[in-house]
Amino acid sequence: MKRRRARQRLALAVRVRLAVAWYVLRKLGPPLIATASYIVITTVLLRWDYRRAGLEVPEFGAALYSIFRQLFFEPTESFPTTTISRVIVLATPVLSIFLIAQGLVKVGSSFLDREERQAVWRQIMSDQLRGHIIVCGLGHVGYRVVEELRLLGEDIVAIEARAAGAFVEQVREMGIPVHVGDARRDELLKSVGVHRAKAIVCATSDDLANLEIALDAKRVNPSVRVVMRMFDQRLAGKVGGALELDESFSTSSLAAPLIAIQATQPGVRSAYRLDDSIRVTAEVEIRKDASTSTVLEIEERSACRVVSRRGADGSGFHPVRPRDEVKGGDVLVVDAAAVDLPSVRYQLGGGG
Repeated sequence: MKRRRARQRLALAVRVRLAVAWYVLRKLGPPLIATASYIVITTVLLRWDYRRAGLEVPEFGAALYSIFRQLFFEPTESFPTTTISRVIVLATPVLSIFLIAQGLVKVGSSFLDREERQAVWRQIMSDQLRGHIIVCGLGHVGYRVVEELRLLGEDIVAIEARAAGAFVEQVREMGIPVHVGDARRDELLKSVGVHRAKAIVCATSDDLANLEIALDAKRVNPSVRVVMRMFDQRLAGKVGGALELDESFSTSSLAAPLIAIQATQPGVRSAYRLDDSIRVTAEVEIRKDASTSTVLEIEERSACRVVSRRGADGSGFHPVRPRDEVKGGDVLVVDAAAVDLPSVRYQLGGGG
């Protein structure tokens, strides 16, 4: 998995660099084409003027090289005697200054101006991402979602309606492209690569906006996974099923079980509803005089599943296997039904 992720990162870095090079070439394209056209035309005109004046006509390649050197104030021939040739020799350096300045202005405006540079980088990154996740809305929920996705190593593009949004700059400092605009616009969804994305999270504070974004995303990319925030959880369930959206959630309904359990039980880390019951993950300390047991033995005699263990020495939590030993003073993170948590604490020695 890590190797695949590293290869994807390397491929993305190569694509981005090629995209930047192509962008520079496109910006310099008109001046370069104008310069090449000028060199060819003046070369033909110079040879025609020499022939008309009865002078020795230079070879086409030699004349072409001579005009090219003139662009950089490096003449290779003595000052000509005919009027047209003199005009060409005198005008060429002046024209080169204009063409070089034009190219520098076009490229420089994109990389020297902070806002323009950010806009270029944002669009290039968005164009090159594949299998990324789009987060719409950078309020408190959207920002936390971005943080968690980043910890999971996912590629992210964000959309926020207001440039002055509370978390826009923090997300940009993470190196994540943030587009400012209305995510309901098809043009913006396409510019963030919804047709290449693997998922879109609709996390704005407007239920109708989230619904419209979800429907638009599915219309553009039927295979994209849609996770939609809705304040009305009953409506969220109905809408998600009727419109074949992947997931819909209400932050209040997700938080309510956790708040309720934390008010009655210490050490609860998370809570979730499974059918009609509430399950929790919580820390339980093994009493210090307890005999050594295996994880499997604890799970057989207690109504819980052990998720991870921290040794009595205070080291961090680690995943467990059925045959791992648990000693007195260890701290376990267990998954259990909320109603069973007091008895689990009592059996393992953590108190009621």
